[in-house]
Amino acid sequence: MRYSILLVILLGTGSLGVAQTTNDEQKAIEAQVDAFFTSWNKHDFSDMENYVAKDCDFVNIVGMHWKGREEVQYAHQASHEQIFKDIPLEKRSVTVRFLKPDCAIAHVLMHLMGAYIAPDGSKAGDNDALATFAFVKRNAVWMVEAVENVVVNEAARPFNPVKIRQKSKK
Repeated sequence: MRYSILLVILLGTGSLGVAQTTNDEQKAIEAQVDAFFTSWNKHDFSDMENYVAKDCDFVNIVGMHWKGREEVQYAHQASHEQIFKDIPLEKRSVTVRFLKPDCAIAHVLMHLMGAYIAPDGSKAGDNDALATFAFVKRNAVWMVEAVENVVVNEAARPFNPVKIRQKSKK
């Protein structure tokens, strides 16, 4: 009986350590997401090496694919010198899922806090976007390995088949 109680205590203590580690890792990933928002809102991406991996892939909201941190940084900086120079970005939510202890994805809901004129002359912005960030932990630092960003289409939201099914089950 004594051994059973001891085993339960040891197993419980071990799971607390895992939970704490996961919570710490989640906070570290969220800090890297915050670093991206700080760069955006300062309109200065010179610190990207602190949170974006050298070989990162980035697909922006209109489908442009940039390969490597140098291209990702250049494209963001150029866009902020022209299009987004006065447009802040607000973080709405972040959810993190660990695929492995050193690999995670974060879904980041954000809102572009103003309208702008796109290079083709159309008006855009003042909308939500959802980005998927892939993170890998290297040398004790979580780095962005890939991002894909999409516009949230509010008009399509009521037609989401998963939401429709969930409502029908109530």
